[in-house]
Amino acid sequence: MAMEIPGELRDNGRLAAFSQALRQLIDAHQERAAERLIGQCSRAFSRRLLEYPVVAWHARSSYVVRNRLRRKIDAVPEALAADTLLPLVPVLNVWCQEGRRSAVRGVVREMDSRDLHELSSKPGLDPEVATMIREFID
Repeated sequence: MAMEIPGELRDNGRLAAFSQALRQLIDAHQERAAERLIGQCSRAFSRRLLEYPVVAWHARSSYVVRNRLRRKIDAVPEALAADTLLPLVPVLNVWCQEGRRSAVRGVVREMDSRDLHELSSKPGLDPEVATMIREFID
């Protein structure tokens, strides 16, 4: 039987995965994609992301998140914004198509098995990405 992971620890895994995705996008000079990624999240998640140590440490990530929060208009429906894994799907798909499998693995490595199961079942996820995710599921 799988052990239940407390909400805060699960959030930390998602925050770590999200911060890793942001960092990869910014390091690849894809600030617009990073802004779109942040734009699809709720304000609450964006604020928690801003306080996450890795984002706070990486100045450019911090700037992108702060800037996006300042200009954020919640155009994404609340139900979609609450799903913090859904915005990762197109990013992971593009990275896979570009051959950046190590970037995909870097993000999914940060998630727990419950989040990995949830992510692998998201609609539109590239089958190759789903296969890579299964490598990390216990």
